[in-house]
Amino acid sequence: MIGGVKAEPAKQLLTIGEFADRTRLTGKALRIYDEIGLLKPAAVDPSNGRRGYRAGQVRTGRLIGLLRGAGMSLAEIGLLLADLDKDPALAATRLDRHLLALEARLCGRRLLIRHIHAILREKDQPMFPIQTRHVPARRVMSIQRRLRAPETDSFVAEAKAAFAAHLSGTAATGPFTLIFHGIVDYASDGPIEATLGCPDHLGPTDLIGVRTEPAHDEAFTTITKAQWDYPAILAAYDAVACSPQVSARPRSTLSCREVYLAEPESLGADDPICDIAFPLGPAH
Repeated sequence: MIGGVKAEPAKQLLTIGEFADRTRLTGKALRIYDEIGLLKPAAVDPSNGRRGYRAGQVRTGRLIGLLRGAGMSLAEIGLLLADLDKDPALAATRLDRHLLALEARLCGRRLLIRHIHAILREKDQPMFPIQTRHVPARRVMSIQRRLRAPETDSFVAEAKAAFAAHLSGTAATGPFTLIFHGIVDYASDGPIEATLGCPDHLGPTDLIGVRTEPAHDEAFTTITKAQWDYPAILAAYDAVACSPQVSARPRSTLSCREVYLAEPESLGADDPICDIAFPLGPAH
């Protein structure tokens, strides 16, 4: 055993170059897959660090290359290979879930491109009708965090659980809302704030703050669950942000937000899920 890798006679092993040829993977990719434990060589020569692979590993290498071509992340490929070791049906199910996710992203891109087409042509009817409303002052529970897009779902689940525990059976007095005080994507970390309307008797905790969200007017559009998926949701944000209503009353000190109408898990693709809302500045 050498460095956790079983030694085998060199004549029985493929060199990294031979293995790369058979799997259509580059030597650089194979070194990365070794480092992260995705595809480790059968043996490593202690004198020169050369890697050797068994012929039986070619299938795994080819599968990794194909899955990368299908847009699967290395982390997800590792989970699929682990499933494959247990039961091929588990691996097939994971691949089907990946396909559904790809199709959802494609639908989202189609919707976003339709919105861009409407901008380019200018005379097309807008995809997202914009309305305005007055929102009275409301006392809310609040949890704020700096995070990037991949962490949003876990933050939302944590905030909802904390709010429910603090309410302890008391009804919320306003909708669950995500307020974006900065850009939240794969490069930028917000901050983002989760709020939920609460009665006057509830005070803050170590995790939850309590504040009053001031009264304001806002422009908004209601989107479906299909439109909520990234990147389709970018079109809705752009539609509200660039609407005549917001242009006529800019410079609000309040941040844009998603005001939720229902729990996402209970909805179909065409069901309304939330309002994309931009608070308006003072009326002139």
